[in-house]
Amino acid sequence: MQLLKNKVEAILFSTGKKIALDHIAKLCKASREEALEALAALKKEYAEKDSSLAVMDEGEFWKFMVREHFSPIVRKIVPHTELTKTMIETLAAIAWKAPVLQSDIIKIRTNKAYDHMGELEKAGFISREKHGRTQLIKLTQRFYDYFDVHNEQEVKDKFRKFNEKIKPSQQQTQETVQDSAPGETENKNEQPNNPQVPALPKQDEVQGN
Repeated sequence: MQLLKNKVEAILFSTGKKIALDHIAKLCKASREEALEALAALKKEYAEKDSSLAVMDEGEFWKFMVREHFSPIVRKIVPHTELTKTMIETLAAIAWKAPVLQSDIIKIRTNKAYDHMGELEKAGFISREKHGRTQLIKLTQRFYDYFDVHNEQEVKDKFRKFNEKIKPSQQQTQETVQDSAPGETENKNEQPNNPQVPALPKQDEVQGN
């Protein structure tokens, strides 16, 4: 078991992102059950010791992650992977609708998004190609690798789950507004001109991912 656990640890460390259980088992030349047992033991071992790393499982996928307490240190080492809040918001709008016309993103994020898209393209998160009088924006493989998702459909699924989570709080807010005095509701009932854009998948576990 110790040898298999060491092999699993080496795989998680070297891959740098989540990897499927079946793939781990294949690389270790072990059965699925043996690999799962080694992963569980490794996860427990890292949970019990005072380490900056932890083993995380997401269903059929496993990975190393940096504990949140040490994330600021990691960000100093890899500043080129850190995006500003406004750039993240623009990237979220793109990911939400991708593939999407640049003109549609400008409607959502205003003209400031031109600079954001230039930086995002330079960083390799999106690609742009001529499409009539505007440009068509697509997500790149770097985006999928960085946010640990596999394709556009998985991105949209994450946004859908996010929307399902926030609906109860939105409903509570709406009920509160309806229960308030008439003179207090005028501003609260105003809707923003732009549609709400979900947040991108959290990066609390800095690569590791």
